[in-house]
Amino acid sequence: MLPEVALYLLTVLLLPAFAGMAVGGFGVVMVARRAQADRQQAVRRAQVVQAIAAPIAFLASFLLETGPVGLPLTERWHVLPYAVAVAAIVGAIASRMRLPWWPWWVQWSIVAAILGGLAWKFVVFPASNPYLQAGLLGSIVLVGLLWSAVARDACSVGMAMMAAIVFAGLGVLMVLANFASLGVMAFAVAAALAGLGIVSGVLNLREAARLRAAASAQPVAVGADPAGAACPAEAACELVPWTAAAATTLAAIACVLALCGHAYNYGEVRPLHWAVILLSPFFALLVCKPCLRGAKPIVGVAWRVGLCLVVVLVTLINAVGRGNAVEDAGEGAAGSDPMMDMLEESK
Repeated sequence: MLPEVALYLLTVLLLPAFAGMAVGGFGVVMVARRAQADRQQAVRRAQVVQAIAAPIAFLASFLLETGPVGLPLTERWHVLPYAVAVAAIVGAIASRMRLPWWPWWVQWSIVAAILGGLAWKFVVFPASNPYLQAGLLGSIVLVGLLWSAVARDACSVGMAMMAAIVFAGLGVLMVLANFASLGVMAFAVAAALAGLGIVSGVLNLREAARLRAAASAQPVAVGADPAGAACPAEAACELVPWTAAAATTLAAIACVLALCGHAYNYGEVRPLHWAVILLSPFFALLVCKPCLRGAKPIVGVAWRVGLCLVVVLVTLINAVGRGNAVEDAGEGAAGSDPMMDMLEESK
């Protein structure tokens, strides 16, 4: 049984995660290899790749788990690859847009409304009703705007890691809701984002060292700080800053996956659990922003990611505790192991 489990996880989790990480990491590496004068266009292209890295991981995991799905759909949850693909396309297009004459929240409200409207119209799961569909539309708009606000303040490494924590938390909730196959797909997205964050962080540190070395090789004015001149702000050392479009796209995908997990929830996961995990990056930003002015970049990343992780872990502990209480109350009733059922279905 252990070799079968290992092969399944390699196929459906690790390979898709590596594919998504490779796509996003390739863009950052290409920017790192460019000369300073040639980087602007490369950064714009890398931000498009950044927006589609997580969707690629999900699509690869879905196809390796269920195989290709055509139209008409045999099961309603098979709409997910189409929804994720559309979100990736919208996010990639929006990542290329620069509309300085509009406030940021207007631009990303439009993007979130487009994604939410498409999901409201076409993403319909069992037991859906007008209230759930309206909730899906509202959640994509709200979470998309909040995540885009986080992206304006957090660096690319922090954003990637917080998003990875969110998708990992959603994956655990899906397993608790007895939808383990969808949980593994969420884990693949989380692993891809975590890998992208690590790659970006390593290259950002190398970029910071290069800037400091270049500054130290030049004459420094009396009283100037060469390290500060080389890297005056957190964003100045980033090779590929995270865009609000990528954040909005990820938020939309997370909302759709959360609604799908809720629709097939045969466990005891409350809607509040899904909502808190979706909003955990915003909670971290809300707490951290006033107290991190002037802090080093690594301190800001650690605090934001750490608080996001704490929010998610507390939510998961609450969900697991509730599920155990329900199991104890119904002890003796016939049940099944969702992970074993998933492995049997995948054969």
